[in-house]
Amino acid sequence: MARELNLRLIDTVCCSTYDRMERGGKVEFLKGTTAEQERGKGWLIVDDLVDTGVTARAVRAMLPEAHFATVYAKPAGRPTIDTYITEVSQDTWILFPWDQEAVMAKTVLELKGSQ
Repeated sequence: MARELNLRLIDTVCCSTYDRMERGGKVEFLKGTTAEQERGKGWLIVDDLVDTGVTARAVRAMLPEAHFATVYAKPAGRPTIDTYITEVSQDTWILFPWDQEAVMAKTVLELKGSQ
């Protein structure tokens, strides 16, 4: 995405709402961002999915002037973002390729075997 938008400066906000594989209501920030200095003004925040909106609300509180975009939006989290590609039902489970350990491990092994 950064390449397509010709962006050279990117940053991450690292946070977690999971504790031992259980959802929690509290968002823990693991790493902040330099965008905090400008309250997010001129920044684009991109996420793969907004589900309940718990994380998005916490990040928005940190960066209230940033533009928030996601690929997928569920109804409970939809009001917390500015832009999304596809809205899905709240009970839809999206299995992203990077969440499939067995698939990733198999792909790595296949790549090593083809060398």
